[in-house]
Amino acid sequence: MLLAAGLGSPALLAHPSAEVHAEAVTPERERRTAEVLGLEGPSETHGITSVEALGAIDLATEFPGLEGRVFRARVITIAPGGVVAVHRHDGRPGYAYILEGEAVEHRNDHPEPIVRRAGAVAVERSGVAHWWENVSDAPMRALVVDIVAEEPAQ
Repeated sequence: MLLAAGLGSPALLAHPSAEVHAEAVTPERERRTAEVLGLEGPSETHGITSVEALGAIDLATEFPGLEGRVFRARVITIAPGGVVAVHRHDGRPGYAYILEGEAVEHRNDHPEPIVRRAGAVAVERSGVAHWWENVSDAPMRALVVDIVAEEPAQ
């Protein structure tokens, strides 16, 4: 269940049979900054069938000086043939733990593509530009835990 930025309500960003808006997975600002590193990869995200928000903690309540930062957990599902566009992590460190299925990750700090299977962890830190593709015939689900800038209340 998500307690996103104090909203206190569960959040599922898409029904499992629908496509999630790409911005929910790869913000445009991160896709633009990846171009600077010259990592070749797709510019559009597609085939994301769900982004399930599990929880979030306002880090300012835990650590003085971290105002505006949130520690969040989500489960992201990539359908067969789905792609997470190339993007760069800067100021958004995190871990992606593969729950089921597999996907190929392409990274600027690793010369060869990495096949990530259930039980594997990808570390996403500042300076990492990468993209994912599900080349299998089954969905891939990953638990993604990261620190992000808190979105303003609407």
